[in-house]
Formats: sequence, C-alpha cells, structure tokens
Amino acid sequence: MTAFQEIWSPYLIGPFLWLAGIAGMGSVAYVMLARQRVEGYQRLAYALLPAIVLALVFVVADLSRPWNMPGAILSSIFSGTFGWVRSWMAVGIALLLIGTVLLLFLTLRYIAASSVLVRIVDSTWYGVLLVVVGVLITIYSGFLIAAAPGIPFWNTALIPVLWLLSASVCALALVELLLHHGDVTRQVVRINVALESAELIAVLALINLALYGGSTAARLSAQALAYGPLAAAFWGGVVGLGVVIPLAIGIVSMKRQNRALTAAAAVLALIGALLLRILVLQAGVFEPIP
Repeated sequence: MTAFQEIWSPYLIGPFLWLAGIAGMGSVAYVMLARQRVEGYQRLAYALLPAIVLALVFVVADLSRPWNMPGAILSSIFSGTFGWVRSWMAVGIALLLIGTVLLLFLTLRYIAASSVLVRIVDSTWYGVLLVVVGVLITIYSGFLIAAAPGIPFWNTALIPVLWLLSASVCALALVELLLHHGDVTRQVVRINVALESAELIAVLALINLALYGGSTAARLSAQALAYGPLAAAFWGGVVGLGVVIPLAIGIVSMKRQNRALTAAAAVLALIGALLLRILVLQAGVFEPIP
C-alpha cells in the first residue's frame, strides 16, 4: 500500500493553489483587457477578489490553529523575525496580502466610483504592480510545492511551470465565461489551444520523468497517478476532461465558434486544473529512510 504524504490536506491546499492561480493570472488578464478597453472587462474584477479571499481562507484552514495566525504574523513583523526571505510560506503570505489589497481597491474602484480610486487604479503603475504581483503569486504557489522537503515527486522545476500554464488556462477560461465577444473569444481560443497543448506536455513530462528517472518515492507517486489508485481521476479528470476535451473543442472553435461548447470547455478546464492540484498533492510520497 502506498503511503501518501500528510504535510498538507489536498482538499484544502489544492483549492488554495487553484484559487491563488486564478487570482494571480486573472489579474494579468484583467490588466491586458483593460488596456485594450474590451467591453465588459470590469466583470473580471468582481471575480478576482473573492478568488484571492477564498485562497486565504483555504490556506489558513489547513493550519492546526488558524485563529493564532493573524497575531503570530503581526508579532513576528513588529519584532523583525518574520521570514521574508527564509520561507516560501512567509513570502506567499506577504504576496497574497498585497494581492488582496490591490484587488480590494480594484473592486472598490467600480463599486464606489471614487475619483481618487479611479485615478489610482487606472494608472499605469497600478496595472504594472497588479501584473507583477499576480505573476509572483502564481509562481510562488508552484515553488511552495517544489520546495517542500522529503517528497521527491514535488521537487522539480516542472511544478512551477505547470502551475503557471494551468493558471493561465484558468484565467482565460474565466474570461471566456464572463466576456463573450467574437474577436475576444477568437483570440482566447487561439491562446488557449497553445497553452493547453503545453500543459498536456508538461503533465505527461512530470509523470514520465518521475517514472523513469526519479527516486523510489517519486516513482511511487508517478505510479499512483499513472496506473495506481489515483489513475482514474488523473487520466479521466485531469487529462481527459481537463485538458484533452477543452483542447479538442478549442481546435474546432478556431474554425467555427459555438458559445455553449466554448463555455463547456472553460468549465472543464477549471475543474481539471483543480483536480490536477489535488491529485499532485495527494500523490506525494515521502522518500523512504534507508
């Protein structure tokens, strides 16, 4: 029997990683749409704040004593002991808090319509900051897993790359669900076909590298996903529903658009991205002690 890891709960940290990626790359998508003045781009702003807030809720819920977290963070900051550069978790908390504030101001800009907020949020520097923080949040969520000690399957540079690709697909899926315009949809479909193709390659590379070139623990993790207890969810949910079907719909939609099909592809891509994170976490196996 394969002994899966118990560092983090897959059903709490998996959704956290998924939501953080959506908020991160969704922020990038928002800035790009805002710069092009795409009709209805404001709708994206209303989805990003709930995503990052829920991400914080899930990551805090995984702690053994979540009610102690705010006090511990404030105490360590004021005492100068907060691990800004020593811990990926500390870096991530800082990035998530900054991202939450930026997205809060972004949402208030459309709710309150304050002239001060409009000038700040619509400025070029604010958009650049939102893009930088969004990308860093997404990359951080990958490095958080890749830097976890004792689980070789996670300790690969492919994880941050895969997370970035998957989060980009999710951001475009969100755009497709919230904004459906002919030109925008065509552009989103073309980009998504390229991203989903790259994501499929990255997913298969992650499994194959662990199967044929990894340590014993990495091989056990890959076997669990490839043909073990997690195989049905991996091949059916992540690869089939989450990547292959949306990719096929995208290829078809490049020639002939269908609103229902592109919306279905977007939903499936979002579900597949969530399953990917849950299963990669669930498949983690500690390196056996010799």
